[in-house]
Amino acid sequence: MQKDAIHGVWKHHSAQWAQVGSPLRPTEEDTRIMLMLSAPAFSINEDISSVVVLGVTPEVVQLPWPLHTHVVAYDHSADMIASVWQPHFQNPSSVQQVRWQSMPLSDESVDLVIGDGCLSVLPCADDYRGVFAEVARVLKPPGRLVLRCFLRPEQSESIADVVTAVFSGKIGSFHTLKWRVAMAIKPDLEFSVAVADIHAAFESHFPDRQQLAFSTGWSREAINTIDAYKGTDVRYTFPTMSELKPLLLPFFDIVEVRHGSYELAERCHILSLKPRLHIP
Repeated sequence: MQKDAIHGVWKHHSAQWAQVGSPLRPTEEDTRIMLMLSAPAFSINEDISSVVVLGVTPEVVQLPWPLHTHVVAYDHSADMIASVWQPHFQNPSSVQQVRWQSMPLSDESVDLVIGDGCLSVLPCADDYRGVFAEVARVLKPPGRLVLRCFLRPEQSESIADVVTAVFSGKIGSFHTLKWRVAMAIKPDLEFSVAVADIHAAFESHFPDRQQLAFSTGWSREAINTIDAYKGTDVRYTFPTMSELKPLLLPFFDIVEVRHGSYELAERCHILSLKPRLHIP
């Protein structure tokens, strides 16, 4: 994948971040669940704790962490950092442009690693393994990895099903439509979808944006966020839970899986994971 292509898509995303909504961004319900699932990482540590955020999602960075907790966010995109990063309102915090597969941290030095939707920006299964191995390396044995994951249903729907749902009034937001289109495209063997194909599928099935806005009540600004996906060779990944588990289990045990009650929350699972004692 070319560096310019990666830079381009994230530059578009950073510029339109204020227009992005649920389920692409976490709701208050999501962040409550994420904070609750994070609690065991702090329960035995009375000294300074450390939190690593995968990405710069403000709703995650700004969670009410315990006092004496230092928060560091790692993101691969300079544009996202420049446009979206906000220091924590109370706790000491910092941000660095870093690949999650190679974090500048010592072994077993972090209490909690947390991320929202971050796995889906990884282009292939090998990247999942690389991130899981690196997080398992830096987490203290009692620590936790908490992730909100965008997962395809085990039985995929078709694009035709999505179109019918839109014009039957069964999809409540454009961002839900965007994710349902993305998950309806047939992925490759590593559950990967070309971002440009998401844009092309939308354009093919919804050629009249004004009509779509009129029929649904969605703003043109929200609908136009799809254009961040145009003309790039970036890929997103949407595994099913049965595809995700074999990638996780060499490194982590699944402690708990939950999800919210908002639209498409059943495809936005929040996982609490603890490192396995013996990493292969």
